[in-house]
Amino acid sequence: MSPEIKIILYIVFVICLFLIKNITVYLFIFTATLILLFRIPIRSLKSGLIPISLFLLFTFISNILFQHGRIIYSKGPIVITDEGLNIASVRTMRIFLMIAGAKILTATTQIELLVGAFGKILRPLERLGIPVVEFFSTMGLTMKALPRLKDHIMETYREKMKEAKVTDFRGRAKVISTFLMPLLVKSIQSPESFFKEKSMNEKPK
Repeated sequence: MSPEIKIILYIVFVICLFLIKNITVYLFIFTATLILLFRIPIRSLKSGLIPISLFLLFTFISNILFQHGRIIYSKGPIVITDEGLNIASVRTMRIFLMIAGAKILTATTQIELLVGAFGKILRPLERLGIPVVEFFSTMGLTMKALPRLKDHIMETYREKMKEAKVTDFRGRAKVISTFLMPLLVKSIQSPESFFKEKSMNEKPK
């Protein structure tokens, strides 16, 4: 399946999630999504697990309280109604399914291919004067440059530390601040420069 079709299917999936109100249908989709999630590498699932879990917990708690309906639990200021439980469950599962769908999409398709597919889908906007192709070309180069950017940061950090000869935390932070921000700005403005630098540093065999 092409990346373009995957993206379109994901967008349709998200739209359907906002149209569905029945909790039973959500449970069916939730079960099917869990089956698909178990088929992708566990490393991809662990990425961002804690902040996502906290966000889902906050969504559930913030929606279950202070809702009208038949009271099913009450203790002090905490009142939980059947309507609140239903709303909280639907909204929490909706967000979970959106995140899970994005996880499945990125785990089964390379980021570079997804960026290129977005560019092809939005290419008609070029007629309105929006530089879609240029934007996604730059984004694609930036994504490809990230591993090399990481190596470049580590090499620069080691060189700066040797030159500065600092050992305390404050000194290390000062050294990092002198080169990290300009390097990140350079990676956004001219990601192709990292490819040029690597090709110049490579010695011919």
